[in-house]
Parts: sequence; C-alpha cells; structure tokens
Amino acid sequence: AEYEQIPWWTFINAANHSADYQTLLGKGLTRSLVAVRAQEGSTRTVGYTLLQLLFGLLTYGGFDRLLTGPTSDVWLAPWSSYLQQRGVRFETSTTIKSLNLSSVGITSVTAETGGQSHQITADYYISAMPVEIMATLVDDQLKTYAPSLANLNKLRTAWMNGIQFYLAEDVPLEFGHSLYADSPWALTSISQRQFWSHANLSDFGDGKLGGLLSVDISDWETPGILYNKTAMQCSAAEIEDEVWAQIKLHLNVAGAVVIRDANLLRWFLDPDVEFPNPTAATNLEPLLINTSGSLQYRPEASTEIPNLFLASDYVKTYTDVACMEAANEAARRAVNALLDRAGSTARRASLWPLMEPDFFKPLIDYDRLRFRLGLPHASGSPI
Repeated sequence: AEYEQIPWWTFINAANHSADYQTLLGKGLTRSLVAVRAQEGSTRTVGYTLLQLLFGLLTYGGFDRLLTGPTSDVWLAPWSSYLQQRGVRFETSTTIKSLNLSSVGITSVTAETGGQSHQITADYYISAMPVEIMATLVDDQLKTYAPSLANLNKLRTAWMNGIQFYLAEDVPLEFGHSLYADSPWALTSISQRQFWSHANLSDFGDGKLGGLLSVDISDWETPGILYNKTAMQCSAAEIEDEVWAQIKLHLNVAGAVVIRDANLLRWFLDPDVEFPNPTAATNLEPLLINTSGSLQYRPEASTEIPNLFLASDYVKTYTDVACMEAANEAARRAVNALLDRAGSTARRASLWPLMEPDFFKPLIDYDRLRFRLGLPHASGSPI
C-alpha cells in the first residue's frame, strides 16, 4: 500500500547515486520492462516485477519464455480456429459505440459495422477492450451504476512498439532477450531463429531470409543519436535508421562487428504506429503504464453492474503490468465472476499469485502485522 505511492526513482534513492546506477536500476529496467519512467513508476509494481524475474532466475535457471515459431502460426491462428470450432463468432471491422444500461444491468451494446449501426444483445457482456477505448464508453450513467469505472481516464498509457529486421545471415546474439539498458529509446531485442523450431525461415518471402531480429522500442519521448529527435517525431525510415544505429553502437564494440549494414535485407515497423505526416505519428495500441498511485483507479474484473465483466490488462491482477499474461489473468477472473453470478457449478479457472521466497515469509508476516497496527516499517530483523 505504501510502496504503491512511492516512485521507483525515489525508492532506490537514484538522485544520490552514480549515473551508472541510475541508468541500470533506474532508467533501463523500468523503461524496458514496464515502459514507464522511473520517476513516475510505482515501486510496488516495479519491485514486484523485478522480484519475480530474479526469483525465476534463481529457482528455475531463467525467466525468459518464448514461442517456437511466428506468433500467428503457433498461437493466434490455432487459438482462433479452436474458438470458432467451439462456436465463437468474430465480428471484424466493428466498432462499439455505446453500452446501453438500465437499472437491471447492460441491456444492449450499440455497434457500427460498415457505417451501419446495430444492436447486440446478450445475457452477459465481457469487455476485453483496452483502457483508452473503454474509458471513452464510460458515460455518467455508467459511472453511477459502476463507480469503479469512473476513473479509467486517470490511467495513463505510453508507447511500446516493435520493429523487425530481416537478415541475410542469422545473428543469434543471446539465448533470450537482450536489454540495451542505456539506449536512448530503451531497446530490447530477441534473435528469433534460434527458438523457432517450428518454422523454416527460407519458406518466407523470397527464400533469402536467414535471420530475424525483433526489437521493442519502449521510450518514444527521448531524442535519439542520429537525428536528435524522439521516436514520435521521426518518420518510419528514420525510426529504422535510429534503432539500427543504437543496436550497432551497443553490439559492435572492442573491434567486433556483430551487426553489419550489408546483412540487412528489409525491415518492418509495427503498423499500429501511423504516420499522417512525417512529424506526427500516432499509436493505435498504446500500453497501460503503472504510475505511482494508479492502482486505486483500476477496477476488478467483476463490476458493480451484474452482467458486465472486464477482461483486459488494466484490471487488478496478480500479474499487474500490462502484458498478455495480465490480460489472460483478467479473463480468468472475469469468467470466474460470471460463473459466480450465474450460480454455475462449473470448475473455476485457475489463478496464480506471484511467488515469494519462503525464507522471506516470517519477515513479510511481521511487516504486515506492523502495517495493520499502524506502525512504521522496521529495518531490523525480528528474528
């Protein structure tokens, strides 16, 4: 509760430490992992995330989990096919315009497809829309019946989008994700081919593809090293130049040439980043960021409206940070809440609290007791 209100930068006392300390523990980790500035990020979220990464490293020998092929091929397409076989129908190119409410709950949803408005009715409604979209649908009536949705507009988002570099020859790099902690644009990368046992790269494109380097850009508001412009201010081609240059600066050191210009065949920038003109990029899918004090604005998966449930990454979850795992957990919570409301005896979806080292449990219990009694945190050990 207290750590939620404290920015990570303050918690680690970054202002009174070296530039290297600030770069690694302050700027690098927070921007790359949760796309938030250390001066704004919640200590509760950042601390828990780092604890889980360290705990996984110490107990399981690693914390990186990767797919064995392209996401669409090995996950999204098979899952979509499975759902359709189970009776799910996907309505594409459809925009939700409003949630219609009465005293008994949601009565219908107004949607628009191809310029035509129509009503969707159901017994229960589960919203998996991102927070910036859901917030626009929460009108005064919804806020009255579901006060937990009243402050969605206070939750902040930032940009975390990717670019792919297609290589003639594979460059494996690390066996996992690489973190470029002091890169201006907070880059992380993964060299995919070494993990794609279910994909032959020569089957894609013109058959010349030898490697694939996928890069996430987590800071779009800091000037780069080539054009002295932020990523938001750059054109697509300038973003490619800038990211490629920042990666070369980090990898081509001590005389080694790991990344060569001649090895680059093509590149592909996330199409959610749109360019109405070269200096005004927009983002169709920004990412929720966990700023200090923001937890109070996040709702549960089960709302005060009896037939409305939420299954998106802004919902309060154990996972906490905005990612596919958090959205998955929110969906599990939404399903469980729906089953409870319906009085169903069906088996509930499993939930997994974050793991904490057992040897810390006595200290944690002692600290919780002091917190309930209104006493300050004790720096010394009670044991």
